[in-house]
Amino acid sequence: MNLPLCLICIKSGILCKSCQNKLDSGEIDELDIEISKILLELESKFPELKDATFYKAMAVDDTIMILVKSSGRLSKSTWNKIALKIKDKLNKNVKVIEKAASIRQLAEQILSPIKVKSVNTLWLPDGTCENYIKIPKSELIKLGMNKDIIEKVLSKFTKEVIRIVQE
Repeated sequence: MNLPLCLICIKSGILCKSCQNKLDSGEIDELDIEISKILLELESKFPELKDATFYKAMAVDDTIMILVKSSGRLSKSTWNKIALKIKDKLNKNVKVIEKAASIRQLAEQILSPIKVKSVNTLWLPDGTCENYIKIPKSELIKLGMNKDIIEKVLSKFTKEVIRIVQE
């Protein structure tokens, strides 16, 4: 499995200079290290994980969202089994998000079961941009999480500014 840390660092628990720099800069955090260890352990039970990539994990309330990519080699049911194993170890709900080519596809996974109406990009005068995800007002109740927290997760996973608006 491709992980954000060196295998030796994960197995030993002692970070090399490169991995320590990633931790110090905020590129990774303690949760990423913990999830990396668990995924490495699960690789023996799920050999399909060898070709997968783990990017980032974020704790949101009582849920851990894990951003991964498997290029379609792992089915949704396999990811659900892996999520259950991680849930057993951490005693928190786990949601696995497959890295997608578009912001819309990523947002649909995180916001599920809410339907995304549209995703628009607003270019600002200073050259930066913000992405607006429009969802129906009637479905805001189904969100289950604070809108600001979901914006933060989407922004962290996409490395872009994301706003959720009701329409």
